[in-house]
Amino acid sequence: MRHEIILGGFGGQGMKVIGSLLAQAVHQAGKHATMYNIYAAAIRGGPIFCTVIVSDEPIVGGPTTTSPTAVLAMDENTVEVYEPVIRPGGTLVVNSSLVGRQPKRDDINVVMVPTNEIAEELGDVKFTGMVGLGALIAHTGVVPLEAIRSCLERTLPPYRHHMIPANEAALRRGAECGRSPARSAAAI
Repeated sequence: MRHEIILGGFGGQGMKVIGSLLAQAVHQAGKHATMYNIYAAAIRGGPIFCTVIVSDEPIVGGPTTTSPTAVLAMDENTVEVYEPVIRPGGTLVVNSSLVGRQPKRDDINVVMVPTNEIAEELGDVKFTGMVGLGALIAHTGVVPLEAIRSCLERTLPPYRHHMIPANEAALRRGAECGRSPARSAAAI
């Protein structure tokens, strides 16, 4: 099985961290992964897109995709850029906290998740990316949630280890949303 995943949002949402976490968890689960980041020069607020390719077989070619199987859209821009190119039957996980419109396509699975609200309930909007990642992996089954959890200590810098329990809670809450039945965009 091969997954071509785009994680998109803006600087400060943790896209690079969750991309790295996903790739490490995939390797730990015995699969192959490549990761590639594209981001603006601004540290916070600029657009960022991470591509993570996951495969049971060794990955040949570059770590990019023009037709993803799944997209985590943490902002309106990511929906605009990637909704048109998701493969039919693919998955679009949308941060409904920041995206003010419903996806238009009816041939993809859409999972709407209020990631910002959930992160704020957990105590800090910084957990919004983890909520989104939890929803994405629960819906796609790309890697077990436990594989993600077990990589937190290696991925997060030591000065952030005190936040591991909250990150685990964010992943679980997102996974609960991702396990909900997806709706086609036409049904939203």
